[in-house]
Amino acid sequence: MPMSPRHVLAALALASSLALAACGSEDQQSTQAAAGQEQEATPAQARTEIAAVRTALENAVAAMGDGDAAKAEQLVSEGYLQHFEKVEGPLGKVDHELNEKLEETIREDLRDKIKGGASAAEVETMVTSIKADLATAEQKLQ
Repeated sequence: MPMSPRHVLAALALASSLALAACGSEDQQSTQAAAGQEQEATPAQARTEIAAVRTALENAVAAMGDGDAAKAEQLVSEGYLQHFEKVEGPLGKVDHELNEKLEETIREDLRDKIKGGASAAEVETMVTSIKADLATAEQKLQ
């Protein structure tokens, strides 16, 4: 007995829904697998990343000195995303509070200060404070 057009459409809708659901679960599985493959940095690697964060901050101060706040903000963002993110795991294990302080200060406070029109001197003062905290973090990761 042939199916009515309404039954065919219902069957197609159901098949499409199941296919989409299957795709979603595959995406979740592959994302979870990729996350599982990403290993946390060692303390030695974290210290190397701290040096790269420091360089990014120094370059941001130089950009501010050149009057290029947009470049300074970009350098801070890249330094945070590409380097400090790798420090968070190891540092969080030895000093959670320092990790949180650095994370908030670099990711939010410094970027907000730059975006808010702070002077190069104000940014440099904040970066000097951040670099002192980074030095403390390096010592704790020995």
